[in-house]
Amino acid sequence: MSLLMKMQTQLNDSMPGSAAELISVALDSGDIYSAAAVYGLADIDDKKSLAKLLTAKRRDVLKLARWEHTPAEVLALFADVEDEAVRLRIDKNPATQTQTLSNLYRDEADISFITLIAKHANTSAEVLWQILHSSTATELVRAVVKNPNTDAETLALVAEKFADQFDAELASHPATSADLLMRLYARGNEFVQAAVVAHESCPDALFTLAAKQQNSLILRHLASNPHIDKRLAARLALDKDYVVRRAAASHKNLPAWVLQELVKDKSEYVRRVVAAREELTPEMVNCLIADTDHWVRQRVALNPALSESQLYRLSQDEHKEVRRAVARNPKTNPALLSQLANDKDSWVRAGVANQPNTQASTLIILAEMDDVDVLGGVAANPRTPQSVLQRLSSSDSADVRRAVILNTTAVRQTLLPLLDDPYYLNRMMLVQNKALTADDKWTLHDDPDPVVRFSLFTWFSRQYQQ
Repeated sequence: MSLLMKMQTQLNDSMPGSAAELISVALDSGDIYSAAAVYGLADIDDKKSLAKLLTAKRRDVLKLARWEHTPAEVLALFADVEDEAVRLRIDKNPATQTQTLSNLYRDEADISFITLIAKHANTSAEVLWQILHSSTATELVRAVVKNPNTDAETLALVAEKFADQFDAELASHPATSADLLMRLYARGNEFVQAAVVAHESCPDALFTLAAKQQNSLILRHLASNPHIDKRLAARLALDKDYVVRRAAASHKNLPAWVLQELVKDKSEYVRRVVAAREELTPEMVNCLIADTDHWVRQRVALNPALSESQLYRLSQDEHKEVRRAVARNPKTNPALLSQLANDKDSWVRAGVANQPNTQASTLIILAEMDDVDVLGGVAANPRTPQSVLQRLSSSDSADVRRAVILNTTAVRQTLLPLLDDPYYLNRMMLVQNKALTADDKWTLHDDPDPVVRFSLFTWFSRQYQQ
């Protein structure tokens, strides 16, 4: 190796001290992922050099144009490439930003590409309005109506121009006005009416009208609307159809006497919803604890309203999902968690391992087990001693090692060996870890995986932008 090459290698191995040095390393590497990560950081001259690297090979452009992590500025660069395959990928890429989509639409004539723009989550209301005026093709108009960025004015125009053709989409759109909802309800079928009464902006007058219906579909959607008043919610919670009662059972305004009825409801689906409510009285909880349906008992076992004696009773339940729910309950004390750590089922023990209230002494015992779910919980628990985390960082399981990486108490010495982790996702997650220094992270700059390199150069770019 020549002296010049050795000097260049040493320069690249040393952590860059500035944005200019970071960009220089990316350019010297010839790596499109590193170049894409620093593109937004570069000045005009460096941008030209990076653009030349990024667009040199068509296969690279196609690859990055499709990749959901490609920065918006790089996608904007690719938008100027005269290539239908590239444009197709940019139109579909969720990272493509509003201005790029606007520019693409301005020069677009192909209706299939325009439809993709109409479907995109970042397309502006203004462009959607323009698209609506450009064509009456069914799929294109439907794409506009279903786009969450479409405004009330555009939706009203659709209702006017296309009669009832798109009423189902209009009834579900969050921007649909109260006036339009009134018209949709008046002319709609039961499915449209159901969507209208569940809408955030549904007028109170329609609540009254819909409550007179005998249609379970409409009543169920009505019951799910959080804006209905206390009296109507109570009435629907006692409806003859269990699907209506189940929808109303989660309503925040239900009076206590209605809840008292629902904890004894003949449908387990209704009782399951009630069991998750936090304002239950001790008497209601006792009723649900004795329920014959184990999903009811499981849901009430998660309820923070339970007393210690009620939690202990449920910890003896025959069903593992119920015992696991006790292990996950934020009110469960360390003593009971210690008992559950010896449960016959590993799924329950895993719940204990993940519980923030579990004491270090219990976690040390759990760390000796061989179940991956249990070990993953121990590795992620902030109470786990550092010595145990260090041992688990050499686990055969990538999931357990990743849990150590995600543990906010893991120190630098515990994490350093994981920079050589065989699984790329674990190495990538270390880039964001606050316990490691910038020098530690820079060792990943020539990582064999492009996602790791991209993450690292992106992280350094953000440091220099601050």
